[in-house]
Amino acid sequence: MDHKFIEELRAIDRNDKRRSELLIKGMKETLQERKEKNFIERWIWRQKNKKQIEKRFKP
Repeated sequence: MDHKFIEELRAIDRNDKRRSELLIKGMKETLQERKEKNFIERWIWRQKNKKQIEKRFKP
C-alpha cells in the first residue's frame, strides 16, 4: 500500500462503509504485487521475515 492510499484511509471516518471497501481493495493490490514478484524475491522476503520473527521470540 502506498502513501496516497494510507492518507486516503486516514481521511475516511471509521464508521464509513467506504473504509472497509478501501481496505479490501488495498489488500488485494498488495497481494497482487506479491504474486507478480519472481520466486527469488519472494523467497528472500520470506527468509528475512522469518529471521525477524525468530529474533523477536527468542528468550
